[in-house]
Amino acid sequence: MKMIVTGSAALGALAIAATAIAQQAPKPKIEAVYWLSAETVSGMATGQPAGVEKNLSLQLGSTRSSTAPSAEHLPPQGLRAGERLPLVSPSKGVLKADSKPDYRPGTPDKPKGRIELYWGCGETAPSGQPVVIDLATMKPGAAWPFGAIPDVKAMVPPSAGRHETYGEWPGGKNGTRVPRAASLVGDHVVQGNYLPEMRFAVASGNDFLAPLAPQSAELASGAVKVSWPGLANARGYIMTVTGARDDGTIVMWTSSAVRMPGMALPDYLEQGDIARLVQQRILLAPQATECVVPSAVGKASESAMLMMTAYGPEGNYGSPREAPAGWGVKLRTKATHMSMLGVDVASLMAGGGGDDAESGAPARDAKPKKKRGLLRGVIGGALGLPG
Repeated sequence: MKMIVTGSAALGALAIAATAIAQQAPKPKIEAVYWLSAETVSGMATGQPAGVEKNLSLQLGSTRSSTAPSAEHLPPQGLRAGERLPLVSPSKGVLKADSKPDYRPGTPDKPKGRIELYWGCGETAPSGQPVVIDLATMKPGAAWPFGAIPDVKAMVPPSAGRHETYGEWPGGKNGTRVPRAASLVGDHVVQGNYLPEMRFAVASGNDFLAPLAPQSAELASGAVKVSWPGLANARGYIMTVTGARDDGTIVMWTSSAVRMPGMALPDYLEQGDIARLVQQRILLAPQATECVVPSAVGKASESAMLMMTAYGPEGNYGSPREAPAGWGVKLRTKATHMSMLGVDVASLMAGGGGDDAESGAPARDAKPKKKRGLLRGVIGGALGLPG
């Protein structure tokens, strides 16, 4: 019997064959990935009340192995960190046994304390705030009282545990400090004996963000207006305030219009997540230049801490994925700031008295001596300065 193949059947057979061939074809191979994390830091975290620092973290991961790994980054001159940045591979030696005596904890102490949770910009906290959390009465399995944790994609940079060979530019937990005038703009080369050569150029739009410089002004209601010069390339902002009342109650606030834990967001965010969180009003829009901290929070403490983050743009570079030895580079940016809410920290630390140095008249921003002395002590302790 003769088989008759219709046109539709022939097309179906061709589609199945094409799918089978595609599944057999080797997937593009990425042999090496390289991440640059660029942070601009301002305020008290720098060790100077009005200081500015730039931190850079370089992390390289490769599928290739090497008994004597060697790699380096040749940056543009504008980085001002040297002509060659060595990407050092950590030793894979045997972990040493802990010499500390065995510690067997007893029954843990029951948590104590009271937290008042606020959120959103506005002179007066809206109805339903604060949410009061009594840690002593919280029971295992009870509903999480701090609000929803935003659903964001985890950013996982290269690491020694995830790659056959790993190298990094030596530095502390947050990267290596580079000069304040450092710039990433220009041509970069990453080379070594366990990776394909990487060449990429960074444009001005992906450089370090400018420093955050928020200013606080206390309003008659006790609320505090925080304003700042907008950053040209910022994609979104978030602020948090943490303070304490005289009775020891912790007061926490975030600029998010949605109830959420103030410190829930990671250090860096994917660009798609940033745009979505701005739309959900969890992040302040990139056009924002002010936010009012409610009076209930502003009155909470004489030493409330203000933290602010600006999430910046991301640059992605790489060879064509069809290349025999593909590679990818990710550059991510942010700016962070820490200061005392409602306090001109730089003037406070530089002054000390409440009188004008030349006229002897009371200074315009003079505060009661008790409060000024308390703040100087708190700020000095935070900065590691003598009392």
